[in-house]
Amino acid sequence: REGRLDPVIGRDEEIRRCIHILSRRSKNNPVLIGEPGVGKTAVIEALASRIVASDVPASLQERQIFALDMGSLLAGAKYRGEFEDRLKGVIDEVKASNGKVILFIDEMHTLVGSGSSEGSSMDAGNLLKPQLARGELRCIGATTLQEYRKYIEKDAALERRFQQVYVDAPTVEDTISILRGLRERYELHHGVRIADSALVEAAVMSDRYISDRFLPDKAIDLMDEAAAGLKMEMTSKPQALDEITRKVMQLEMERLSLEREKGAGSGAKRGMKSIERNRLENIESELGVLKKKQEALETQWEEEKSLLSSVQTLKEDIDRVQIEISQAERDY
Repeated sequence: REGRLDPVIGRDEEIRRCIHILSRRSKNNPVLIGEPGVGKTAVIEALASRIVASDVPASLQERQIFALDMGSLLAGAKYRGEFEDRLKGVIDEVKASNGKVILFIDEMHTLVGSGSSEGSSMDAGNLLKPQLARGELRCIGATTLQEYRKYIEKDAALERRFQQVYVDAPTVEDTISILRGLRERYELHHGVRIADSALVEAAVMSDRYISDRFLPDKAIDLMDEAAAGLKMEMTSKPQALDEITRKVMQLEMERLSLEREKGAGSGAKRGMKSIERNRLENIESELGVLKKKQEALETQWEEEKSLLSSVQTLKEDIDRVQIEISQAERDY
């Protein structure tokens, strides 16, 4: 509702399949299965956005999706039964909502074995099974194919409560479309303009050279990394100004050293006075020219930073107004 979720491009088939499963009377619990980074969580975010926009069947309208953090439930549970009490409290809250709440469990394979202790077979999966069997709890899971086979398939009673939705990695062409949909958010965050050719290169190059990860995650990371690097260059001191600043510091140190020599020595050093004097004059002349250039470049840099800041503020205002318009249209 607050516009914090990134737009999801594509994945219509997977979203429709999730809606179809959630609309069933029994076994209405989809589990998204796919490699890390292919967009399983993005499918859930797209589903949540559709629910907010009322772009779902009547059986799913006005529903809320809550993410269940198994790590937080397990944290600090020192005594036997403490974890079970926490999870039972969550389940009771969901049941009390009369179907208005849908649980989302990322890394669903952590259900198997979570909370079990020595001499006890009770874990989170066993606590959820009765509620899932009776249809008192609607749940969406997400896990990788390897973890699903290793943990969920071994528990046949838990597996049959869920319907599989396979999420494959998008093609390079689909990834380019996804990047185009995300471009505005990243431009707003970094305060830079991302060219369309850069999006195409991010998708093509990441697919070609990054072999240990999956699209679109690796292409999005590449775009984010490049934009962050450009932002750093824009906000850091320009190279020309940095070189002049270092040169000014070097000349000022040399001038200080020569002035000390001038005030101290006698004898052989007196013969060097004319050379020192000439060098000091040259340094003073060069410093005068460099400081003028330094001042001009600093003024230009400050003006450019101020202009970029103004553009960034305007973009943020536009984004905020668009969110307010969307909220007003939904409320109306």
